[in-house]
Amino acid sequence: MSPDPLQAPSGTELRRHARAEALPFLAELALPDPADAVQAWTQQVTTAQTVAQVHVLVDTLTGTEASALLALRDFLRAAGTWCRDRGQPALAEQYLRTSDLLDIADRQLYQLGVDHLTAFHTRAPATRFNRKGPPPEPH
Repeated sequence: MSPDPLQAPSGTELRRHARAEALPFLAELALPDPADAVQAWTQQVTTAQTVAQVHVLVDTLTGTEASALLALRDFLRAAGTWCRDRGQPALAEQYLRTSDLLDIADRQLYQLGVDHLTAFHTRAPATRFNRKGPPPEPH
């Protein structure tokens, strides 16, 4: 039985065809892999020694106007504009709503950063023991 010509192929099939069709276009652009920078920053989190270092890594990647998160938001807005300019307002709206979710994530990550710094700032310092044993019991 042959597929119905009026029925669209599966999402996976559509995506595979789009990638194959756009491959020459992408090759001409010579763009870097978009995940490379994020992966490099991710690796650095494991080497951080202080709360400030972790916070600044996270904040730089997600919480500044030049962050990857807000760059992705702007990319989605541009895709929405492209769709709207080509007569697809419903798709444009979906891209814009998705970009709005990244604005929400940006605000949540800001608060998470403040919470992170606060938690470590207010944490009681670790009790230090001398070589002769634990500190004396309080009376």
